Amino acid sequence: MASTSTSRTKLELEYALRSSPNILYQYISNPSGLQNWFADHVGVKNGENYKFKWDDGTEMDAVLVKAVTSKYVRFKIVDALDSDEFLEFRIQQDAITLDIDLIITEFVNSGDEESAASIWDAAVDSLRFTIGA
Repeated sequence: MASTSTSRTKLELEYALRSSPNILYQYISNPSGLQNWFADHVGVKNGENYKFKWDDGTEMDAVLVKAVTSKYVRFKIVDALDSDEFLEFRIQQDAITLDIDLIITEFVNSGDEESAASIWDAAVDSLRFTIGA
């Protein structure tokens, strides 16, 4: 018997980057930065309503709910299945080594974690190339 509801899983991925928090923040917080590595086209209306578009026709509407300079950006996905779902880019710096990690959190359909991680791997590789990290 097939289930009509899809269960969602919180996916958290961590990537080490050679960048300063300030530079990395520009690539996760503003449309031109996000367009360099995350989506093919990024539009913003009223400073908080984002539209992400990819060349394959995929679109995602999101609302910027919180941004802390050089720390993190959180978007609420407008048409998410669960109202608690979000997309977050968080910058974490190790206090001792000063290494920088980008932590990406999103929600995916159960069973799609591996393919979603592969997509993020490719996107972060593009980010690394763009910022020379």
